[in-house]
Amino acid sequence: MDDDVVPLLEQGFGGAAAEAVGRAGDEDVCHVPILDPAPPAVLDPSPGSVPGMSGSSSRGMRGAAALPETRLMPSDTTDPAPATDGRRRGSSRRSTVALVVGLALAVPALGMGALAWLIAPDPVVTTVVDAQGRETELDWSEHPGRFDLTADESLAGPSLEEGVAEGEEMVDEMKAALTERFSLTWVAPPAGRSDDDVAFPTDNGWGGPSLLEVVNLPTEQTSSVPRSWAEKEAAVAIIGEVAARHGWSEPWFDDERWPQPDADRLAQTGGTTLDEQVVVSGGIEGPTGQWLWFSFQDLSKDDAEGTFAEKSADVADAGWETDTITLSYGADGLLPESRRAEFERRAQQFAGQVLPEAHED
Repeated sequence: MDDDVVPLLEQGFGGAAAEAVGRAGDEDVCHVPILDPAPPAVLDPSPGSVPGMSGSSSRGMRGAAALPETRLMPSDTTDPAPATDGRRRGSSRRSTVALVVGLALAVPALGMGALAWLIAPDPVVTTVVDAQGRETELDWSEHPGRFDLTADESLAGPSLEEGVAEGEEMVDEMKAALTERFSLTWVAPPAGRSDDDVAFPTDNGWGGPSLLEVVNLPTEQTSSVPRSWAEKEAAVAIIGEVAARHGWSEPWFDDERWPQPDADRLAQTGGTTLDEQVVVSGGIEGPTGQWLWFSFQDLSKDDAEGTFAEKSADVADAGWETDTITLSYGADGLLPESRRAEFERRAQQFAGQVLPEAHED
């Protein structure tokens, strides 16, 4: 690093220049809350409220290994939901914000070219040696898919058009079965996004664009919620029965799949057991990175101070229900049929290679 760059970074960060922990365009930079401790989780499905289901950093619901951040209505952002699946790789969100703020202050002195150089990720390159001993470098930023789906998986799975159609059909079946059992009324989510806006561009995780698109159907919500835990269990069983007919996984509860300390669970969900919680959420997995997230919010379980009712006031004013069941369908990356031939051509050079780790968020 040039001698005149280091003092500027040290001045901006209050210490020695450090390695960047974020990337240009990282959603965490835009949406990370600065103050701790975090307030209790509230069902806030408004656009931009979800820290991680999909979009360019989406990890969906595959391969969960660690507690994700609270996911609230992933299908109503234009940059979905990660997840939420434990694929976040330990980068410091607080440090990311500090880094970006510091670099922004240094832009006038460094110039935009220097800024881009400082935060650009290292290329991901694999050296391949053929039978004649010739070496070829594969630049994974040119891969047409995603780091969490092999090319074969993407080609074998449903197309974007098929996935969206089947997702809509499955959700409609769930709504009908739940309505028959619990006499529910389904309420349209707030206006502000066309029903046609369900698929969005994404990156491949190695610094390049993907030919796949992430999917987020509009969130479905009811105007009431079953009160007893037995009824909520019955609702989850109905969701699971419909999903099984479509070849999807069994349902899980987030708080069982990703356990957390009681104090954190109480603050985020309103209880330390599923039957006590104000907010209960979970999901199911489908083929090729498809997912469905369900949730219950039941303010009859709120504490004496009305903590969750107070936190829900803003989203209620925006048109979201506060005593509700919600269903949200999405996919981490589906291939539009019109791009299939190009995908096959571009993926050919990567055939047989092990997918490397993606860039850190």
